[in-house]
Amino acid sequence: MKKIFILIVFLVFVYSGVEARPHSYNNYHHSSSESRPVYLIGTDKHMTEQKFPGCDKHYVETETIINYYSDGTRRTYSNSTIFNSDGSVLVADCQSVKHVIYNNNHYFIVKKYKEGYKIIDSSANVLTKRNYSRMEEVSSNRILVKADKKYGIIDLQENIVIPVKYQKLEMKGDNIFLAKLNGYYGIIEINNNELIKCECEKIKQVYDVFILKKYGKYGLADMYGYTILEPKYDKIKKLDEYILVKNNDKYGVYDYKGEKVSDIQYKKIRLERNCLQGQIENNNWVKIEQKYYPTIE
Repeated sequence: MKKIFILIVFLVFVYSGVEARPHSYNNYHHSSSESRPVYLIGTDKHMTEQKFPGCDKHYVETETIINYYSDGTRRTYSNSTIFNSDGSVLVADCQSVKHVIYNNNHYFIVKKYKEGYKIIDSSANVLTKRNYSRMEEVSSNRILVKADKKYGIIDLQENIVIPVKYQKLEMKGDNIFLAKLNGYYGIIEINNNELIKCECEKIKQVYDVFILKKYGKYGLADMYGYTILEPKYDKIKKLDEYILVKNNDKYGVYDYKGEKVSDIQYKKIRLERNCLQGQIENNNWVKIEQKYYPTIE
């Protein structure tokens, strides 16, 4: 009887061990499949030559390399070289190239791998000294730049036009920029004329106007950065194609260009079948006649 008991215990132990080993193996197999190495399976290369618009003195050749990988992904690399018309190399190893002609002089805004953006003249002289992480031509002889996480504007000789000190500098209108400085917003013209000081908590573009928020009050500015309404109103918001201005629990209306449609005199304003209506003191709704008034304060 004792021998039979020992035999049963032994068989149970063996059976348990056999069941445990495949479970451990399955876990190992699953882990190794997730870490399967990705390797290069193919490469395509092609070369293109391109002329710059309005320029017969220079051209650019770009080599594009596409690598294909075993996991189905691909990566594309490009390398551009700027040539003079005689075939001599002006600038090599460029990630991107922008050609600019100003006062009959030729310039190149190039991005170099690991070196950032530079401005180079037609004699291959590097005209910029700072390391820029962004460079974009926004107007004639005006370059929007980013350096050390700050924005500004320089000219093609790297003269400072708008100091590189802003947390944000975003083109919004005709040479008009929404600027952010030390957490506050303003509007600056491309030649550094400050149209609205960076004192607003918020500036939001709605249609062809800017809604300003300053010290908790609201105002309006047009797309040229000029103030229509000083920030002294309780609320300004849009109603379809209109702008509603609220003060002392009464509303007035401006259109999408910031032109005044009605005085601030209505309890509520609504659009009923595209008809602009205002609620007056007896709670009746009346049609708002769209008469335009001078609005610049």
